[in-house]
Amino acid sequence: MEPIYWNCIIAHSITAFSYFGIPIVIGICFAKTKATIPSKFWVAFLLSGGFVLFCGFHHFLAIFEPYMAVSLLHLGVLDVMAFISLSTLLYLMPTAYQIVKAIARYQEDTRELQRSQQMQRLFLDQGPFAAYIKDEQSRILYYNRELQSRFSVDPQEWLGKTDSEFLPDPEEGRRVMENDRIVLKTLRPLKLIEEVKVSANNQPCYWLSFKFPFSDGATGAYRVGGISIDITESIEAQRSLTDLNRQLEEKTLKLEAKKRELIYLSDMAEILYSCESEDEVYQVVALTCSKLFPNIRGSIYIIANSKNYVQMNSFWGGERRSKEIFSLSDCWALRRGKLNLSSPRNSGLMCSHLIQPVSGTHLCVPLFAQGEVVGILHLDALEEISPEDRQTSEIIARTLGIALNNLSIKQRLTHENLRDGMTQLFNQSYMESITEQRLAEAERSGQPLSIIFLDIDNFKSYNSRYGHVTANIVLQGLAKLLLKSIRSFDIACRWGGEEFVIVMPNMTLETLRKRVEQLRLDIEQMQLKDGDRLLESITASFGIAVSEPGITVKDFLNRANQAMLEAKRTGKNRVREYVNTYN
Repeated sequence: MEPIYWNCIIAHSITAFSYFGIPIVIGICFAKTKATIPSKFWVAFLLSGGFVLFCGFHHFLAIFEPYMAVSLLHLGVLDVMAFISLSTLLYLMPTAYQIVKAIARYQEDTRELQRSQQMQRLFLDQGPFAAYIKDEQSRILYYNRELQSRFSVDPQEWLGKTDSEFLPDPEEGRRVMENDRIVLKTLRPLKLIEEVKVSANNQPCYWLSFKFPFSDGATGAYRVGGISIDITESIEAQRSLTDLNRQLEEKTLKLEAKKRELIYLSDMAEILYSCESEDEVYQVVALTCSKLFPNIRGSIYIIANSKNYVQMNSFWGGERRSKEIFSLSDCWALRRGKLNLSSPRNSGLMCSHLIQPVSGTHLCVPLFAQGEVVGILHLDALEEISPEDRQTSEIIARTLGIALNNLSIKQRLTHENLRDGMTQLFNQSYMESITEQRLAEAERSGQPLSIIFLDIDNFKSYNSRYGHVTANIVLQGLAKLLLKSIRSFDIACRWGGEEFVIVMPNMTLETLRKRVEQLRLDIEQMQLKDGDRLLESITASFGIAVSEPGITVKDFLNRANQAMLEAKRTGKNRVREYVNTYN
């Protein structure tokens, strides 16, 4: 019986130790994990604990009573254990389903959490973006496969390292770490573009990074989470678009400048066509050049009629850097008949007409009229003159040459149309038109306008005696005397044959009488020669008239003509004035 006795004692001892150890171990686990019991399970927990303790007491007491009758204490423990066991069973019966359901829900939540964590892991690892987690010292705690593939690193190679340790450019790494510190300092998300080179090709890559702080639930420390998207292609496309826009703007500006240039040149050509004098031509060209070349000085030189020197006729843009008068040999453009450029970058032939010391850029463009060089267009700039400006200056020079040629033709045609071919006095047509204009001015100003009608006495017999050639010499001599005797603004014209008309504005009748009488005496005393032969003197009969308000040109001339005819009838070589017998 001895082995049976000790076997019973050992079995009861182990069982009692186990029952007492179960609540102790559970209590320690709750203390360690800081877990709490739901309020609805407190009763079940206490009853279960009491059941376990009394089971332990039961086996503990059984150690000492293997062959003895059950003691009152042991019996009391059995009774209490039976009550608690029954109460526990009765209480757990309605709540067992809830406990099993809670356990099932917990297991399902655990599986769902695992699936969610797995999906998150797959999302971060397989997403087309760089994902990473760093600690407070910017050391890498996690990075996904995108970073591994882009930088050709192993899954564990960067762990525990900072950006300045593994990026190709340490300076870039320090900039990235500075952004991390800003996130940790402000505890606010940060959105920015970071430039980081990839070690494979050392080409700059641009990343759109979203960095945010979060707290590690296990340790309570702050972490920096980040997602970076490679936007290098977008940046390069944007730069390409920006470059295209810039090129388009530059081309647009060039087109607008070219358009303005064409407008200026077109306006210049149109105005030059209407110019009546060379001074107007030079003024128009100077104005156009000042608009086209605002930072360039310029001047126009024309060869004198003697062909011995060149003289400046116009300049613009400030201080002159060329002589005002120089010889034709002083300018290479005149000597060669070609454009001549001298500048720091283009060490061309230096013209001698430039004022020393010579600096900047000088451009001489020859002016051609009817295939002959008549002058130069000289441009002077502190900087280089662009090829476009040189081309424009050649266009201006050609247009100026054409304008001077056209003006010369126009003046020659005008002179021939307005002048008498023999005497070079104005002709009858011009005299009638200018007299009408002078009458309108006189009526507007209230000043008188006088007219003189003169006819050479006995000119037909003179013509018959000496011949037409000699008679023409007389007419030319009389014309020279008339031009010498009148004022600069008086108008002398040949009316026809041996008749002449003089229009004199702003002259009183008394002064007119004296001037005409003196002119009559000058004609009478005029000496005419045909070569060495002295010709017979001539005389002239004069008729004068003074304008009245509303008088017409025809009536005005008729009055002077009637007065001249009266002078003829009363003896010739005398002056008669028109008398209005009607009044």
